[in-house]
Amino acid sequence: MKKAIILFISFLTLGFTTVEDTSTIYSFLGKWKSFEGEIINVKFNENNEVYFNRSYDGDIISEGIIAVENEYLIVSRIDSVLDYKLKYAFSKDAQTLVVMKPNSNQAWLLNRISW
Repeated sequence: MKKAIILFISFLTLGFTTVEDTSTIYSFLGKWKSFEGEIINVKFNENNEVYFNRSYDGDIISEGIIAVENEYLIVSRIDSVLDYKLKYAFSKDAQTLVVMKPNSNQAWLLNRISW
């Protein structure tokens, strides 16, 4: 089953473009929804940093600050001491986003639901 999911994600990313050529941190702003039902809000905080929170059923699962470096999201969690780099890719219309999960060979598949 894991191999099927990885294969599925791989095929999805074939139609995706890397963001380093066309996108900036502004491409991530907005509200995203995963196929698992998680909601990810990405916005500027009061310090003009790009803040995210990921929630499920109204409960915040994680939150932190993100930056973009080449083909990676640099994540500094504020709800824990974790920091990591996550590979990502946007669809050509920037309405779908694939983000590799930390310390995993799995990914989130996210659809933009609002700006």
